[in-house]
Amino acid sequence: MSETSLGQLDQRQVHPLKGVTGAIIFAVVTVVLTVGVILLPLPDLVGPILVVFIPFVISTVLLLIEGGWRQVRKQILDRRTWGISLKWAAISIGVAAALRIGASLIGMIAGYSFQPAPFTPLLLATFIFAAGEEIGWRGYALPRAMNRFSPLAASLLLGIPWALLHLPLTLPGKMLAGAPPAATLLVMMGLSILVTWVYLGAGSSVLAATLLHGGQNALVILNNGIPTETINWIMAGIYVVAALLVILLTRGRLGASRNQTLAQD
Repeated sequence: MSETSLGQLDQRQVHPLKGVTGAIIFAVVTVVLTVGVILLPLPDLVGPILVVFIPFVISTVLLLIEGGWRQVRKQILDRRTWGISLKWAAISIGVAAALRIGASLIGMIAGYSFQPAPFTPLLLATFIFAAGEEIGWRGYALPRAMNRFSPLAASLLLGIPWALLHLPLTLPGKMLAGAPPAATLLVMMGLSILVTWVYLGAGSSVLAATLLHGGQNALVILNNGIPTETINWIMAGIYVVAALLVILLTRGRLGASRNQTLAQD
Protein backbone atom coordinates (compact mmCIF):
# COMPACT_ATOMS: atom_id res chain seq x y z
CA MET A 1 0.00 0.00 0.00
CA SER A 2 1.39 3.43 -0.94
CA GLU A 3 2.09 6.21 1.56
CA THR A 4 -0.72 8.22 -0.04
CA SER A 5 -3.20 5.41 0.53
CA LEU A 6 -2.08 5.04 4.14
CA GLY A 7 -2.53 8.75 4.69
CA GLN A 8 -6.03 8.66 3.26
CA LEU A 9 -6.88 5.69 5.48
CA ASP A 10 -5.64 7.49 8.59
CA GLN A 11 -7.80 10.50 7.75
CA ARG A 12 -10.85 8.28 7.56
CA GLN A 13 -10.24 6.60 10.91
CA VAL A 14 -13.15 7.04 13.31
CA HIS A 15 -12.47 8.89 16.55
CA PRO A 16 -12.50 6.37 19.45
CA LEU A 17 -15.00 8.49 21.38
CA LYS A 18 -17.58 7.83 18.66
CA GLY A 19 -17.73 4.20 19.73
CA VAL A 20 -18.60 2.49 23.00
CA THR A 21 -15.51 4.08 24.57
CA GLY A 22 -17.27 7.43 24.45
CA ALA A 23 -20.32 5.96 26.19
CA ILE A 24 -18.20 4.42 28.94
CA ILE A 25 -16.22 7.59 29.60
CA PHE A 26 -19.42 9.63 29.62
CA ALA A 27 -21.15 7.29 32.09
CA VAL A 28 -18.21 7.02 34.50
CA VAL A 29 -17.47 10.76 34.63
CA THR A 30 -21.16 11.65 34.90
CA VAL A 31 -21.77 9.23 37.79
CA VAL A 32 -18.68 10.36 39.71
CA LEU A 33 -19.44 14.07 39.35
CA THR A 34 -23.16 13.61 40.04
CA VAL A 35 -22.66 11.61 43.23
CA GLY A 36 -20.01 14.08 44.36
CA VAL A 37 -22.32 17.07 43.91
CA ILE A 38 -25.27 15.31 45.60
CA LEU A 39 -23.15 14.55 48.68
CA LEU A 40 -21.98 18.15 49.02
CA PRO A 41 -23.67 20.15 51.83
CA LEU A 42 -25.69 22.33 49.44
CA PRO A 43 -29.11 23.93 50.05
CA ASP A 44 -32.13 21.64 49.52
CA LEU A 45 -32.76 21.69 45.78
CA VAL A 46 -29.49 23.22 44.61
CA GLY A 47 -27.71 19.88 44.28
CA PRO A 48 -30.45 18.12 42.24
CA ILE A 49 -30.78 21.15 39.96
CA LEU A 50 -27.04 21.22 39.31
CA VAL A 51 -26.66 17.51 38.65
CA VAL A 52 -29.29 17.33 35.90
CA PHE A 53 -27.05 19.47 33.69
CA ILE A 54 -23.90 17.42 34.28
CA PRO A 55 -24.76 14.99 31.43
CA PHE A 56 -25.20 17.96 29.08
CA VAL A 57 -21.85 19.46 30.08
CA ILE A 58 -19.92 16.17 29.87
CA SER A 59 -21.40 15.23 26.49
CA THR A 60 -20.62 18.70 25.13
CA VAL A 61 -16.99 18.45 26.26
CA LEU A 62 -16.62 14.99 24.70
CA LEU A 63 -18.16 16.20 21.44
CA LEU A 64 -15.71 19.09 21.36
CA ILE A 65 -12.86 16.61 21.75
CA GLU A 66 -14.31 14.46 18.95
CA GLY A 67 -14.78 17.13 16.35
CA GLY A 68 -15.00 20.64 17.74
CA TRP A 69 -18.05 22.85 17.50
CA ARG A 70 -19.06 21.16 14.25
CA GLN A 71 -19.69 17.95 16.17
CA VAL A 72 -21.60 19.81 18.89
CA ARG A 73 -23.86 21.46 16.33
CA LYS A 74 -24.36 18.16 14.54
CA GLN A 75 -25.50 16.20 17.58
CA ILE A 76 -26.92 18.69 20.06
CA LEU A 77 -28.14 21.63 18.00
CA ASP A 78 -29.28 19.79 14.88
CA ARG A 79 -32.98 20.15 14.14
CA ARG A 80 -33.33 16.37 13.83
CA THR A 81 -32.29 16.05 17.48
CA TRP A 82 -35.26 18.18 18.52
CA GLY A 83 -37.68 17.16 15.79
CA ILE A 84 -40.68 14.98 16.56
CA SER A 85 -43.88 13.92 14.84
CA LEU A 86 -47.27 14.52 16.43
CA LYS A 87 -47.63 10.76 16.78
CA TRP A 88 -44.52 10.34 18.90
CA ALA A 89 -45.16 13.52 20.86
CA ALA A 90 -48.56 12.10 21.81
CA ILE A 91 -47.04 8.71 22.63
CA SER A 92 -44.35 10.25 24.83
CA ILE A 93 -46.76 12.42 26.82
CA GLY A 94 -49.41 9.70 26.83
CA VAL A 95 -47.08 7.09 28.30
CA ALA A 96 -45.89 9.56 30.94
CA ALA A 97 -49.50 10.23 31.94
CA ALA A 98 -50.44 6.54 31.87
CA LEU A 99 -47.58 5.66 34.23
CA ARG A 100 -48.62 8.21 36.83
CA ILE A 101 -52.37 7.64 36.46
CA GLY A 102 -51.79 3.90 36.77
CA ALA A 103 -49.83 4.45 39.98
CA SER A 104 -52.67 6.55 41.40
CA LEU A 105 -55.26 3.91 40.48
CA ILE A 106 -53.29 1.18 42.21
CA GLY A 107 -52.90 3.48 45.21
CA MET A 108 -56.67 3.95 45.33
CA ILE A 109 -57.18 0.18 45.16
CA ALA A 110 -54.79 -0.10 48.11
CA GLY A 111 -56.98 2.29 50.08
CA TYR A 112 -55.39 5.68 49.49
CA SER A 113 -57.53 8.58 48.30
CA PHE A 114 -56.85 10.48 45.09
CA GLN A 115 -55.47 13.84 46.24
CA PRO A 116 -53.57 15.42 43.35
CA ALA A 117 -51.37 18.35 44.31
CA PRO A 118 -52.13 21.70 42.65
CA PHE A 119 -50.43 22.44 39.36
CA THR A 120 -47.78 25.13 39.35
CA PRO A 121 -45.97 26.56 36.30
CA LEU A 122 -42.69 25.63 38.00
CA LEU A 123 -43.48 22.01 37.13
CA LEU A 124 -42.74 22.87 33.50
CA ALA A 125 -39.10 23.28 34.55
CA THR A 126 -38.95 19.49 34.84
CA PHE A 127 -38.82 19.35 31.04
CA ILE A 128 -35.73 21.59 31.02
CA PHE A 129 -34.10 19.41 33.66
CA ALA A 130 -35.01 16.26 31.72
CA ALA A 131 -33.48 17.73 28.56
CA GLY A 132 -30.22 18.28 30.44
CA GLU A 133 -30.09 14.56 31.21
CA GLU A 134 -31.40 13.25 27.91
CA ILE A 135 -28.93 15.20 25.77
CA GLY A 136 -26.22 13.17 27.46
CA TRP A 137 -27.70 9.75 28.19
CA ARG A 138 -29.81 9.20 25.08
CA GLY A 139 -28.47 11.81 22.67
CA TYR A 140 -24.78 11.12 23.28
CA ALA A 141 -24.21 7.80 25.07
CA LEU A 142 -26.95 5.57 23.64
CA PRO A 143 -25.97 5.77 19.92
CA ARG A 144 -22.35 5.06 20.85
CA ALA A 145 -23.30 2.05 22.95
CA MET A 146 -25.48 0.82 20.07
CA ASN A 147 -22.43 0.66 17.83
CA ARG A 148 -21.53 -2.51 19.72
CA PHE A 149 -24.68 -3.63 21.52
CA SER A 150 -28.32 -4.20 20.59
CA PRO A 151 -30.79 -1.42 21.48
CA LEU A 152 -32.05 -3.42 24.47
CA ALA A 153 -28.58 -4.30 25.74
CA ALA A 154 -27.39 -0.71 25.29
CA SER A 155 -30.44 0.59 27.16
CA LEU A 156 -29.88 -1.81 30.06
CA LEU A 157 -26.13 -1.17 30.24
CA LEU A 158 -26.66 2.61 30.36
CA GLY A 159 -29.62 2.19 32.69
CA ILE A 160 -27.37 0.73 35.39
CA PRO A 161 -25.17 3.81 35.96
CA TRP A 162 -28.16 6.09 35.34
CA ALA A 163 -30.06 4.28 38.09
CA LEU A 164 -27.10 4.12 40.48
CA LEU A 165 -26.49 7.86 40.43
CA HIS A 166 -30.05 8.38 41.74
CA LEU A 167 -29.40 6.30 44.88
CA PRO A 168 -27.67 9.10 46.87
CA LEU A 169 -30.89 11.11 46.44
CA THR A 170 -32.66 8.56 48.69
CA LEU A 171 -30.43 9.43 51.66
CA PRO A 172 -31.95 11.36 54.62
CA GLY A 173 -32.35 15.03 53.82
CA LYS A 174 -32.11 14.50 50.06
CA MET A 175 -34.82 14.97 47.42
CA LEU A 176 -35.91 11.30 47.34
CA ALA A 177 -35.49 10.64 51.07
CA GLY A 178 -37.64 7.71 52.16
CA ALA A 179 -37.70 6.03 48.75
CA PRO A 180 -36.48 2.41 48.94
CA PRO A 181 -33.20 2.12 46.99
CA ALA A 182 -34.29 -1.17 45.38
CA ALA A 183 -37.53 0.38 44.14
CA THR A 184 -35.63 3.40 42.83
CA LEU A 185 -33.31 1.12 40.85
CA LEU A 186 -36.26 -0.72 39.30
CA VAL A 187 -38.03 2.51 38.39
CA MET A 188 -34.95 3.94 36.68
CA MET A 189 -34.14 0.72 34.81
CA GLY A 190 -37.72 0.52 33.54
CA LEU A 191 -37.69 4.20 32.61
CA SER A 192 -34.40 3.74 30.75
CA ILE A 193 -36.05 1.22 28.43
CA LEU A 194 -39.17 3.32 27.93
CA VAL A 195 -37.22 6.49 27.17
CA THR A 196 -34.94 4.60 24.78
CA TRP A 197 -38.03 3.28 22.98
CA VAL A 198 -39.54 6.72 22.30
CA TYR A 199 -36.12 8.18 21.46
CA LEU A 200 -35.46 5.53 18.81
CA GLY A 201 -39.04 5.22 17.61
CA ALA A 202 -39.21 8.96 16.98
CA GLY A 203 -36.05 8.83 14.88
CA SER A 204 -33.35 9.51 17.49
CA SER A 205 -35.33 12.41 18.95
CA VAL A 206 -34.02 13.83 22.22
CA LEU A 207 -37.26 15.80 22.40
CA ALA A 208 -39.29 12.57 22.54
CA ALA A 209 -37.11 11.30 25.38
CA THR A 210 -37.45 14.64 27.14
CA LEU A 211 -41.25 14.66 26.87
CA LEU A 212 -41.56 11.21 28.44
CA HIS A 213 -38.89 11.76 31.08
CA GLY A 214 -40.01 15.26 32.01
CA GLY A 215 -43.69 14.42 31.70
CA GLN A 216 -43.63 11.60 34.22
CA ASN A 217 -41.65 13.86 36.58
CA ALA A 218 -44.12 16.73 36.27
CA LEU A 219 -47.12 14.44 36.76
CA VAL A 220 -45.84 13.33 40.17
CA ILE A 221 -48.57 15.66 41.44
CA LEU A 222 -51.07 12.93 40.55
CA ASN A 223 -49.54 10.63 43.18
CA ASN A 224 -49.77 13.10 46.03
CA GLY A 225 -51.17 11.59 49.23
CA ILE A 226 -49.57 8.16 48.79
CA PRO A 227 -46.66 7.49 51.21
CA THR A 228 -43.21 7.74 49.65
CA GLU A 229 -42.25 4.11 50.22
CA THR A 230 -45.58 2.83 48.92
CA ILE A 231 -45.70 4.94 45.77
CA ASN A 232 -42.13 4.02 44.86
CA TRP A 233 -42.87 0.30 45.02
CA ILE A 234 -46.06 0.84 43.01
CA MET A 235 -44.08 2.78 40.41
CA ALA A 236 -41.40 0.09 40.31
CA GLY A 237 -44.01 -2.50 39.40
CA ILE A 238 -45.69 -0.32 36.77
CA TYR A 239 -42.47 0.84 35.12
CA VAL A 240 -41.02 -2.67 34.93
CA VAL A 241 -44.25 -4.12 33.50
CA ALA A 242 -44.47 -1.29 30.95
CA ALA A 243 -40.84 -1.86 29.95
CA LEU A 244 -41.42 -5.60 29.52
CA LEU A 245 -44.44 -4.90 27.30
CA VAL A 246 -42.36 -2.60 25.09
CA ILE A 247 -39.63 -5.23 24.84
CA LEU A 248 -42.16 -7.87 23.79
CA LEU A 249 -44.05 -5.65 21.34
CA THR A 250 -40.87 -4.43 19.64
CA ARG A 251 -39.14 -7.83 19.83
CA GLY A 252 -36.29 -6.21 21.69
CA ARG A 253 -35.59 -3.61 19.00
CA LEU A 254 -37.16 -0.81 21.08
CA GLY A 255 -38.29 0.98 17.93
CA ALA A 256 -34.84 1.11 16.33
CA SER A 257 -34.37 0.74 12.60
CA ARG A 258 -31.80 -1.75 11.36
CA ASN A 259 -29.13 0.90 10.80
CA GLN A 260 -30.00 3.29 13.61
CA THR A 261 -26.63 3.77 15.29
CA LEU A 262 -24.24 6.66 15.44
CA ALA A 263 -23.29 8.02 12.03
CA GLN A 264 -19.57 7.47 11.67
CA ASP A 265 -18.83 10.31 9.27
